[in-house]
Amino acid sequence: MVSIILKRGALVGAAAAVLSGLAASPAMATDVGIHLPSGRGSMTFIDDGDKFKVCDTRVDDHGVTGYVRELTADGDIVVEATIDDGGDAGCDTKVVDIYGHTPHDMVLCWNGGGSCVVSAVFRESD
Repeated sequence: MVSIILKRGALVGAAAAVLSGLAASPAMATDVGIHLPSGRGSMTFIDDGDKFKVCDTRVDDHGVTGYVRELTADGDIVVEATIDDGGDAGCDTKVVDIYGHTPHDMVLCWNGGGSCVVSAVFRESD
């Protein structure tokens, strides 16, 4: 019984966190960027053309993976694109159409393990 109550509480808390993030005024996008610790990689949203650039910046036999996520009004988080980089020269890019009022965020992970980095919520400028 206590386990069920704790699970429900965690679910309600997670939903509230997502909704409060949606209720807060998301940043208007210009260019938004995030970086992994120890210089392992970066991910940038380039507003001009709705382009996402993911860069593996260390030669360590592990690449990086970036995710573009849409945060829906009903509390769902939908991965719209996955971008991998590593094992080659240069960065990888992908165009993902970001709609004006829809909140999004980016997640960047080092493929060697550890925590991922999450950007602030943003939306495309009107």
